[in-house]
Amino acid sequence: MTTKILVLGLGNVLLRDEGIGVWVAEALRRGFEFPPEVTVLEGGTLGLDLLPRLEGVGRLLLIDAVKLGRGPGEVARLVGEDVPAALDVKIS
Repeated sequence: MTTKILVLGLGNVLLRDEGIGVWVAEALRRGFEFPPEVTVLEGGTLGLDLLPRLEGVGRLLLIDAVKLGRGPGEVARLVGEDVPAALDVKIS
C-alpha cells in the first residue's frame, strides 16, 4: 500500500513574504511532475477548512512562514516533538 503524501503551502499572499508557502506550492506544481500518491496544494489562509484534505494522508509537509527568531528567508525544519513546542505560541 502506498502512503498518501500532501505538500501543503500556507500563507497570505497579500502580505508578500507571509505567502511563501503558497508561492512554493505553485512553483512545485508548475515545475515538477509528482507520482499519483503526492498532492501539492495551495492552502492559503483556509485554516480549518483544510481539515477534510488531510483525511487519509500518511505524510504531511507544511510550508509556511514562521517567527522563530532567525534571519529572513532562513529555512527551518520542525519535526516530531519540535512541532508542539513551537506551536504553544502563535508563530505564523
